Amino acid sequence: MNEALAALVDPRSRRTAALRRAPLFSGLDDATLRAVEQRFEVIPIPGGATLFEAGDPGDALYVVSFGCLAVFDPPGPEGNARVIAEIPVGDIVGEMSLIGHRRRSHTIAAIRDSEVLRLTRSDFERVCAEHPEALMGLLAKVVERYGSPPRPDMRPLRTIALLPHGLDTPCAPFATDLAAALKRIQRGHGNGRVEVIGPEAMGEPPERFYRAEAESAFVVYRADPGLTPWTRLCLRQADALLVVAIADRPPTGPQLIDAIRAEEMFRGGPFRSRRELVLVHEDGRRAKPGTTAFWLRGQDYGMHHHVRLGRDNDFNRLARLLLNRSVGVVMAGGGARGFAHIGAVRALREAGVPIDLVGGTSMGAIVAASVAAGWTIEEMDERFRRAFVDRNPLNDYTVPFVSLFSGKRVTRLLRAAFGEIDIEDMPKPFFCVSANLTRQNADVHSRGKLWHWLRASVSIPGVLPPVLSAGNVHVDGGVIDNFPVTAMRRIGRGPVIGIDIDVGGGLAAGADVVDSWSAWEFLRRLVWNRGETLPIPSIVRLLLRSALIGSTARALADRTQVDLLVLPPMRDLDLLDWTSFDRAIEAGYAEAMKALEAARTDTLAPRLYLV
Repeated sequence: MNEALAALVDPRSRRTAALRRAPLFSGLDDATLRAVEQRFEVIPIPGGATLFEAGDPGDALYVVSFGCLAVFDPPGPEGNARVIAEIPVGDIVGEMSLIGHRRRSHTIAAIRDSEVLRLTRSDFERVCAEHPEALMGLLAKVVERYGSPPRPDMRPLRTIALLPHGLDTPCAPFATDLAAALKRIQRGHGNGRVEVIGPEAMGEPPERFYRAEAESAFVVYRADPGLTPWTRLCLRQADALLVVAIADRPPTGPQLIDAIRAEEMFRGGPFRSRRELVLVHEDGRRAKPGTTAFWLRGQDYGMHHHVRLGRDNDFNRLARLLLNRSVGVVMAGGGARGFAHIGAVRALREAGVPIDLVGGTSMGAIVAASVAAGWTIEEMDERFRRAFVDRNPLNDYTVPFVSLFSGKRVTRLLRAAFGEIDIEDMPKPFFCVSANLTRQNADVHSRGKLWHWLRASVSIPGVLPPVLSAGNVHVDGGVIDNFPVTAMRRIGRGPVIGIDIDVGGGLAAGADVVDSWSAWEFLRRLVWNRGETLPIPSIVRLLLRSALIGSTARALADRTQVDLLVLPPMRDLDLLDWTSFDRAIEAGYAEAMKALEAARTDTLAPRLYLV
């Protein structure tokens, strides 16, 4: 057994090794260190428990002998305290307020089952008087902390607890599939070891779990179906909690996550592990419409996922999302030019770039929904060609009290294409954007009937009727946010690819036209000069351009916020020319391939998993 492993197994050796790493004592010889060690009090801290809170007196310093602690900022407006720094084994905490004779400035809590060594003020002063050389190491640590301010919320996920919902949940095969995906994702990034620990480890000493994390890139804990002592231990060790459930068996009573939440509130402390829901589809089929809503009702999961056992692609996507290494794609609105998104998607797939989550506005939202639904490129081509090229979606004119078109044809097309599924039933995370005229803001929709919110996202004011929901009036999202990069950035799960559509150009009047025409002049032109292009734009084009112009400046700013921008040159394509379908697709494909080729030469390539 090597020295490092012995230090983990033997508590006294472990504590001595931790003190030897601490800056305050690293310069002491072995005999002096053993004498100093006698002055420390050993304090175990369960994962999630608080060592001290902001405002407490600074009456002692601590050395972490095993486990891991974290520094927390005060709770924000939503009540969540932020992790701003980790305190690993061998590090000192609490020395600043001890030296300055002031109260604690931050709350310190354990994020694993941990142990600290406590040195009181009187013992600290005695050590410094007897061994002044120790102060040099402490001074270096103080300078380091002042010179390098902590970065909030940057700690990577290392440990995952799987919480099975029900006795028959396939937690063991799920853990195997997830561990394999974590290994694949970690390949080429250093230590790729993943350890899975099940209930058989109950009763083993805490050092067992600390050693597993020290030796592995990731540790996956399989908890029991109920809130047993083993489940509680898994919770104390986890950065993230995954509730694993069988998709087509909605909960009939309280969920395990409810009991966990109640216990956390009783225990107190600022640390809350990420909690997400994973719905397993055992038969390989997708979610039935409306089933996911039952699982999400009343819960505060950070995200939910759909996976099929044995499907590498599903578990690769889950692993990337958990590790914040996923690829999000944002698609802008732009009428018929929006078909360029299909070409861009084709390019991404050919280049081996995964699309893990996707969102968009207006026509971009419709194409994004087809990606989230798992359509192939061939399906996209066939379905969109049939819906838009073979049948003009804007031909159901109505009495223009609210809009030029009734919108019934668009609604039928959306329902035929996507059925009655909810957004949360989709295989991949998806959102679309509408403009809420009642509240005067952009609404991001990630739940509810897919066709309903797509219909809202494409409701060009004056062209299609608005969508009414809960007393609010929703129209085309392009009115406020035609390129919703900010919405994707808020999800914060990795690099973002933006496919924007330039909506400028293609709208002008004839050089000799001064005033707008009367209805009689329009009619005369259509009857006697129908072969010539009208020298002034139609009302539909005017309304479409008016709807999009308000968010142009925002879109220009958002282009700077993406990791990879695809901007197909299509100013010569009319926004309502559905027959330009193939040209738009090819423009999107060519521009995306060009952008991906350029990305291969910079630091972005590894983050996009280019092959």
